[in-house]
Amino acid sequence: MIRILRHTLCLALLLTLAACSKEEPGYNPPAVATQTLLLYMPGRGLINYYERNIEGVSAAVTNQIPGDGRILVCYQPEKHSSAVMLEIYYDRNKRRSETKTLKTYDGFNAGNPEKVRQLFADAAELAPAQNYGLIIGCHGKAWIPVASGSLSYSMRRSAEDDLWAAPPGAKQTRSFGDKGYELNITELKEALEAQQFRFDYLIFDDCFMANIETLYDLRSVIGYIVASPCEVMGDGFPYDRIVPHLFETGPVADRLAETCREFWNLYENEYQSTTWKEQSGCISLAVTSQLDALAEVMRRINEKGKQPFELSQLQYYEGLMTHLFYDLGHYVELSCGDPALVEEFTTQLDRAFPPESRLCTKQFYSQYNNGSNPVHFYTGVSVSEPSTKYVAENRMTDWYRDTH
Repeated sequence: MIRILRHTLCLALLLTLAACSKEEPGYNPPAVATQTLLLYMPGRGLINYYERNIEGVSAAVTNQIPGDGRILVCYQPEKHSSAVMLEIYYDRNKRRSETKTLKTYDGFNAGNPEKVRQLFADAAELAPAQNYGLIIGCHGKAWIPVASGSLSYSMRRSAEDDLWAAPPGAKQTRSFGDKGYELNITELKEALEAQQFRFDYLIFDDCFMANIETLYDLRSVIGYIVASPCEVMGDGFPYDRIVPHLFETGPVADRLAETCREFWNLYENEYQSTTWKEQSGCISLAVTSQLDALAEVMRRINEKGKQPFELSQLQYYEGLMTHLFYDLGHYVELSCGDPALVEEFTTQLDRAFPPESRLCTKQFYSQYNNGSNPVHFYTGVSVSEPSTKYVAENRMTDWYRDTH
């Protein structure tokens, strides 16, 4: 009897072990995802913030999110010459989000357009999908050429050529690529244009990227762009809150509108509750298919000629000694003497930048004067034409050429 019992127990144990060995894996990626979201965070200057952002994405991943979608992250955790492509997914067996490495890159250079083009292509190859979304989180200077120099933390505040210098003690803000590893916006456009697929949207978790010269350059390669006209605090977007919206089933524009609201709400209502943090969060959504029509109205405004106005009255979006980014809508209102044209421009501006997704706090923080700056006029998009800096370079942008 004891022998039979032992035999039965052994058999039961063997069956249990066999069952465990055949247990379904905790994650089976779809052959073709409904959406692949790529979060690309180049450079090392914001690495601590990147790691928190990745934690935020992981916190958003559940047994429902991303559902049949996939989430990839490409960043540089070790050095500027290497990168890693990760996937964040939900493991059904462990009942939590997990991370795995899909590809590593040696000899990587975030300032090399070909390297960036390849990693975009790899994202589609590693996680093929019906639709694609892109988030770029790093340092950013809008359309300003790489050759102009990078954001600096130099203390040479009074030097005329040290435009990007921040005073000592300034808080960290985001601003496209680390020094020496930057891409021009035209190079980013070419890397996107070279793909056999198209990203439906791009979220810039960077400073100054809601800029008309920048957005106009990207209008043919991206459908919708979320960005800020001023600086973005180092913490960036609240990824634990925006990722669920990005994988909802509604129209892309609606999902991005919710993303804008989550960003603004964090900095408007919550962020400043910690003593050292700033109530600074300006954001907007650009519908790039409407930018050609906006340029056409702007061209007619320029043909009419500008009326004089005080530059000091114009809403600016940084604390630089010489302002570089001004509010586009405010510029037209002050410089155009034809009320009918101003109204036409405003109507088209509302189509290109939906008012419900143009959100701002009452002030914005700038590391360049280490303080808060008032927002008294806000249309969610900047322009550099009125600036006395980089005038020759600005006249070479597609926006300037198509509007003059």
